Amino acid sequence: MGPKDDQNKLDNLAIFQSSLKVGALAGSAGIVYGGASSILRSLPHSIIHTFSSGIHWFACGSSFWWLRSNILRINFEDNATSKQLGYTSAFSGGIAGGSITRLMGGRLVPGVVVYSLLGYVGQSSFNAVEKWRLENAQSISKPLLQRMADSRWVPLRSLSDEDYKRILNEKLLSIETEIALLDEKILEIQSAEISRDDNNSSPHS
Repeated sequence: MGPKDDQNKLDNLAIFQSSLKVGALAGSAGIVYGGASSILRSLPHSIIHTFSSGIHWFACGSSFWWLRSNILRINFEDNATSKQLGYTSAFSGGIAGGSITRLMGGRLVPGVVVYSLLGYVGQSSFNAVEKWRLENAQSISKPLLQRMADSRWVPLRSLSDEDYKRILNEKLLSIETEIALLDEKILEIQSAEISRDDNNSSPHS
């Protein structure tokens, strides 16, 4: 036995364990559904119906997940596209759900159709949620105060470092211009005083 055989055993064990987990989750939901429907419909053997529903859902969930996981691993090497995931889930749901429904005494064709639709719709919904999550994860999330400052409804504006430097430079240039104007005024006043002193001193000379 080589490393490849060991890896296959580990993969099969992991798929089997995950199938049992999915089956247990589906079976629990089936028990809740069976109990509720038994009470609402006032069935005479509500306990039997409840556990029968749980067994049915457990078998469908575990067989669906086992079939789906093996198809994705063998055919797509666990690298299927969103469309391939949808088709695989629909196929697995139809085969697993239809077969279990037939074994439980139901009709094969309606079971195949219903569980195929459930598999496809469920996978498509999961793909849409996952796509939305990845898009939001890749976008840079701004802090709340930053988003409020960037909003056009808030009469405040958020400044970056470059904006802050530009505004400081503009203020500094404005101050320098005012200082230059004041210097010119001072020079004009000094020139006027010198001219006045010269005029006042010229008659005495």
